[in-house]
Amino acid sequence: MITHIPKVLYQNKISEILDDIRYQSGKLTRKGYIYGLIAIDQDAKIIAIDSRFDRKLNYWDLSSIGAALYGVARQGQDFFETESLERATIIYSDMRLFVKSIGRVELRKKGKRDILIVLLTDNEVNLGVMILQLSKFAVKIREEIEKDEHAKNVLRMPEKDIKEHIKELKKQIFKDKIGTIS
Repeated sequence: MITHIPKVLYQNKISEILDDIRYQSGKLTRKGYIYGLIAIDQDAKIIAIDSRFDRKLNYWDLSSIGAALYGVARQGQDFFETESLERATIIYSDMRLFVKSIGRVELRKKGKRDILIVLLTDNEVNLGVMILQLSKFAVKIREEIEKDEHAKNVLRMPEKDIKEHIKELKKQIFKDKIGTIS
């Protein structure tokens, strides 16, 4: 269980927008529980999480599962020869993992990166309302990512550098115990 999250992931403009999505959907429906929202790219690089993210969840694993779900859904898109992928959902007995692409961000030298929102909810949350909220806030999120140098640097990182970045974030979480964690 991870109880500490690096501030860089939940104290930024993008996480404020994720908080607003969570608040607005709760205000509209007053039903269900949202465990967390995460903004990532298609390679599972975490850009931001909402500030009320359930601390019992491992956001690293959740971002990886969300990116994998998106990848599988993209393969299905190719297989079925459809023009676009709207969203992907895995439904468990008591919760749902929902992934939606909110568009692409242009990065110099790295090309375009798909921006995804990963959402983990119970079965009572109205996904239709969440889809509307994500559509409403998608442009704001993309604009903030394009303004945020830290987010753009994370998106540009090659795999080797992202491993070092994660190691640094883990140092913030686990302090002196980092030597025992790979």
